[in-house]
Amino acid sequence: MKKFVRLFTTVTTFFCAIIFTAGTVLGNILPSDYYTDRLGSQSLAVYGVTLNTYKNENQEISGKLMFGNIFPIKTVNIQLKPNETVIPCGNPFGIRLFTEGVMVVKTEKMTVNGKTYHPAKEAGIETGDVITYANGKKITCTEDLPVAVNESKGKPVTLRIVRNHKTIAKTVMPVKTNENYKIGIWVRDSSAGIGTMTFYHSESHAFGGLGHGICDTDTGQLMPLAQGEVTGAEIESITKAKSGVAGTLNGHHCENLCKGYVISNCEAGIFGYIQTSPVNHQPLPIAYKQQLQTGKAKIITTIDNTSPKYYDVEICSINYNESNKTKNIVIQVTDKELLRKTNGIVQGMSGSPIIQNNRLVGAVTHVFVNEPSKGYGIFAENMISAFNTESLKSSPC
Repeated sequence: MKKFVRLFTTVTTFFCAIIFTAGTVLGNILPSDYYTDRLGSQSLAVYGVTLNTYKNENQEISGKLMFGNIFPIKTVNIQLKPNETVIPCGNPFGIRLFTEGVMVVKTEKMTVNGKTYHPAKEAGIETGDVITYANGKKITCTEDLPVAVNESKGKPVTLRIVRNHKTIAKTVMPVKTNENYKIGIWVRDSSAGIGTMTFYHSESHAFGGLGHGICDTDTGQLMPLAQGEVTGAEIESITKAKSGVAGTLNGHHCENLCKGYVISNCEAGIFGYIQTSPVNHQPLPIAYKQQLQTGKAKIITTIDNTSPKYYDVEICSINYNESNKTKNIVIQVTDKELLRKTNGIVQGMSGSPIIQNNRLVGAVTHVFVNEPSKGYGIFAENMISAFNTESLKSSPC
C-alpha cells in the first residue's frame, strides 16, 4: 500500500510539474491582449489552449487562457470590436516613394594627392542616416546635398540627421577633389517597385498592401516617407523560384483604377488612398489571431496579365510572438497550377491576401528562399491595426 501511495504521489507530482511548466511556457509565449467580435470560448492554434471570454462587474471584457480547458494559464485583456469588413484584393500595384530628406546608403574613402580621407566616417555619419538639412538649407533630393557642400567652399558643413527617430547634428569637413568639394557619402531619395494589394476599405477609400514596409535595398531600413504614389501594374513574365534563389513577378507600372497616394510606409505594410476598389470581390470580415487554424486556406494573387485568382495553400503554423509583426503565419503553397508556374512564392506576391473560413486572416510577406513553396504571412489583425492608426494621421483629399 505504501509503495502504491509513493508511486501515486510521484506520478501526480510529475504530472503537476509538467502542467505547471507547460502553463508557464505558454503563458510567456501567448499574448496578453486580444480582439474579438464575439464572446465565448475560442480555440487557439496551440494544442489544448482555449481563450474563454467573459464580462466582469465593471462590464470590461476579460478572459482566461486555459490549458485543456481545465488549467488556467493566465488572465488576458480582451477588446470586443464590431465585425470589421474589407474587400480582399490580390491585384498587383506600382509604388513610388520619395524620402523625407536623403538616406545615406554608403560612406567611402577618398584619395586626393596621395592622401586618404574619410570625412563622413570621421564625422560620425552612418549608413541609414537621413540627412534633412545642410548648413540650415533643407535637403529634399539627391541633387541638393552636393550643391550645399560645394557652397561651403571647404568650410565645415553642419548636417541635421534623423537616426532611429531622433534628430541629431553632425559636422563634416569637405574635401576638395578636382573642382568640387565632397564629403564621401552616397545618398538616395526615392524607391519604386511592384507589390500586391491586400485589402480595400470602401468607406474610407483606403487600402493596405505588401504586409511589410519598403526598405532601402542597401541599408535594409524603412524608407522615411515624405510622399508617395501608387499606380496600377501589369505582370509581363515570371522568373521561377528555385532553392537558394528567390523568384520574381516581372512587370511595369501603368495607369488604371489603382491611381492614388501613400500616407504610410511602416513595418506592417503600405497604406494610402485610392478612389475606387481595383477588384470586384465581395467584402469579407477580418479574422483575429485566435480565430486562425492550421490547415487548408487560399491566397488571392495575380501572376499574369489577368484578374486575381484563388490558389490553395496550407497554414502550417501560427506564431503569436508579438515581437515580430510580419512573420506570424507559415504557409505552404499546395496549388498545382501555382507551383507549376512559379515554384511557390516569388517576389511581388507580398501582400497577397490569405483567406480561411471566409475571412481575411493575413497576407503573404516573405518567402523561404531555400524552400520557395513555403513563406511567412502577417496577421490581418496586425495590418488592420496599423491601418487604423496610420489613417488617423491623414485623410483623403
